[in-house]
Amino acid sequence: MDADSVVLTDGGVLNVGSRDYVLDASLNNARDITNDPHQKEYDHGVIALNADGHLAVNGDVAGNYRVRIDNATGAGAVADYKGSEVLRVYDDNDATSARFTAANKADLGAYTYEAHQQGDTVVLKQRALTDYANMALSIPSANTNIWNQEQDVLSTRLAQGRHSPSDTGGAWVTYFGGNFNGDTGELSYDQDVSGLMVGLDKLVEGDSAKWTLGVAAGFAKGDMDDRTGSVDQDSQSARLYASARFANDVFLDSSLSYSHYSNDLSAVMSDGQSVSGDISSDAWGFGLKLGYDWQFNPQGYLTPYASVSGLFQDGDGYQLSNDMRVNSQSYDSLRYELGADLGYTFNYGNDQAFTPYAKLAYVYDDANDNDADVNGDSIDNGVEGSAVRAGLGGRFSFTKNFSAYADANYLGGGDVDQDWAANVGVKYTW
Repeated sequence: MDADSVVLTDGGVLNVGSRDYVLDASLNNARDITNDPHQKEYDHGVIALNADGHLAVNGDVAGNYRVRIDNATGAGAVADYKGSEVLRVYDDNDATSARFTAANKADLGAYTYEAHQQGDTVVLKQRALTDYANMALSIPSANTNIWNQEQDVLSTRLAQGRHSPSDTGGAWVTYFGGNFNGDTGELSYDQDVSGLMVGLDKLVEGDSAKWTLGVAAGFAKGDMDDRTGSVDQDSQSARLYASARFANDVFLDSSLSYSHYSNDLSAVMSDGQSVSGDISSDAWGFGLKLGYDWQFNPQGYLTPYASVSGLFQDGDGYQLSNDMRVNSQSYDSLRYELGADLGYTFNYGNDQAFTPYAKLAYVYDDANDNDADVNGDSIDNGVEGSAVRAGLGGRFSFTKNFSAYADANYLGGGDVDQDWAANVGVKYTW
């Protein structure tokens, strides 16, 4: 375009789009100006372009301009956008007196970008993950939260069996729920979880130990969100478990699990377009818990323990509706826990009793060595950290064979905090 002067004032827009546009003219605002946008004399224009557009100005440039990136896409690697030049001023000054600021943040690939002035040029500056990328990369951590809560339910069932002399195995059902907050600096999410676990087990007398052998199934739903991103989660799991109680009051709990996770992702991009994706994965897990039941009197117990558990997820790559591509869902996580349970039983006769109990533990989550391949770039989506677990609960035995329990837990201090978790269950023994 050839002209003596182009004036952008009162938010007037020069729309470049995806063109490589050369403006052979001076560029300025109409009125006397100030660079302080809070002053009434402040005037500005808008330069609008797509990430693949470019504006070159051959002339004197003065005034204030907001640079707006209009397009949004899930495709493209970091190298396609980060530091990419979108505007250059060719004038007689060593450094232009014009001021260019970002009008918005645009979703490009996995990250958001905004215009950033560097002397006579304006480039794309990388900011945070997009809402859809944040949700996609947080899914493995959120799946792990569901699995960990199911492991806690199973651990409670086995602990109650050890502290109920008449428990020879039976059928049990537990409803569980909780809220999690994840924040690694790269990822962030809020997650609500609710679910149901059912199980059957039997006490078997061995030569050197009493064994509780059982099977359990879990069904859970999760709702994860952050800003415009959200994920609806469905989980199904199956477990085999065993608990060995030795004559010296040492015990060893163990479990193996298989889980399937289905996640329905949705988000809104910076240009208003909706994004969606269906993500499925499978996982294998294990749990080991070693402890000692110290019966400090006939009604009271103190149980120090140490445990380790792990979940190993895998799944095919997938592509969101906006063309963002995740090439692998491999994700490994380990949890180490060292703590103690304390309980005391009040007997009321006729096989009725109430046992309040408490838990205090140190927990270390290690899922830090995980990353995802997104559009050809490796992005860290691991979580880790030390945390403290505190819990209170109670079990009431209505008859020799039927009991109910409820408890609540808090876990905080790591990358993922469990603000609260609650379990309510019933058990019928054979």
